[in-house]
Amino acid sequence: MKNENRQKVEVARQFCQAVKDLAQNYNLPFFVVTDGASATSNNGCEAVKNARDHHIRWEQENGYDPYEDWSKKDGTKNQ
Repeated sequence: MKNENRQKVEVARQFCQAVKDLAQNYNLPFFVVTDGASATSNNGCEAVKNARDHHIRWEQENGYDPYEDWSKKDGTKNQ
């Protein structure tokens, strides 16, 4: 990955982490996607589940791993 793309992905991941932290402060489910990263946390919200399910399909159709968990340094899959 080019350095410019790597920086873009890192910024996207930082943004997603900030959204995750904010959602946890309010105990809210969420799904966010941006250029280079996405994040989700759900406790039964049908709208969040629907959005994530559609994004999983898009990732699969476009050659991305929908279960990559970039928040874990060991590369563990998040299913």
